[in-house]
Amino acid sequence: MKRSRTITLAWALALATAACAVRTEAPTPFVERRETTILITVDNQDYRDATLYANWNGTPQRVGTVTGKTTKTFTTPWRDYQVRLGVDFLGGGVMPAGDPILIQAGEHIDFIIMPEW
Repeated sequence: MKRSRTITLAWALALATAACAVRTEAPTPFVERRETTILITVDNQDYRDATLYANWNGTPQRVGTVTGKTTKTFTTPWRDYQVRLGVDFLGGGVMPAGDPILIQAGEHIDFIIMPEW
């Protein structure tokens, strides 16, 4: 009886240890870590507040809002090698998405909104 209890406890301990074991791979310094975001700095020279949209393959994504006459930097997920930027003004008016901008993950775009657009 005592022997079966010892065997049962040993099996329970072995199962608990196996269940709690987690295998994680150590990071290697020889593999390049891939960035998954981009930075967009918007210089809004217009007096109206502007909402910036990044258009990835026809799908617009709201990036953020920039108050009039200010500059702001946004971090947004990188989705493709081309992006088109467009603006929707709070006081009315739209600056449609322009020509595609070629970009890779980890890069930085400087975008200027001209006054009275």
